[in-house]
Amino acid sequence: MRSIRIITLATAALVAPLANAHAQQPPQPAPEIARITALAGKFDGEAKVTMNGQTTTFTLHHTSRVIAGGFGLQVHEEADIPGLGHYEAENLLGWDAGKKQLHLLTVTNDPYTHDHAGRWTDATHATLRYEGLQDGKKLVEVIPMVVPSADEYRFQSTLTIAGQPPQQFEATMKRVGEMSSR
Repeated sequence: MRSIRIITLATAALVAPLANAHAQQPPQPAPEIARITALAGKFDGEAKVTMNGQTTTFTLHHTSRVIAGGFGLQVHEEADIPGLGHYEAENLLGWDAGKKQLHLLTVTNDPYTHDHAGRWTDATHATLRYEGLQDGKKLVEVIPMVVPSADEYRFQSTLTIAGQPPQQFEATMKRVGEMSSR
């Protein structure tokens, strides 16, 4: 009986630190946000904006970094758009595990702030949506996004205000450099 007690105590002494170490493991990001954080780095893309029937092409620049221990991505967006001037935005992407939604908070220098929410429809496609007001009129923005690899992504933004013909923005972004996570 005494040898069983000694073996039990010895086993407990060996297993307890392992159980404690396992309990102290930090939470891991969900696969849904890992698809986004894989895009940390520098990306440039051919972009175009269509407003009032006029289309303008330009180069869009994204510089992204992983934030919050891997649970989000911050994207600095910048472009000089002919006829429209300098455009700049900060974007935060994160995953709401409770609602199973992807969120994109965008603050721009035009000056607008939109909190988009949406879902992945499969491993490479997501659609985000924002509804709000602009100058007292209903505004709806829909952003379908495709992430075929960690080196390329595409997105469109269709913005409709009070049911008027939409403004469209689209870009295909390709990796041009790495950026370390913090």
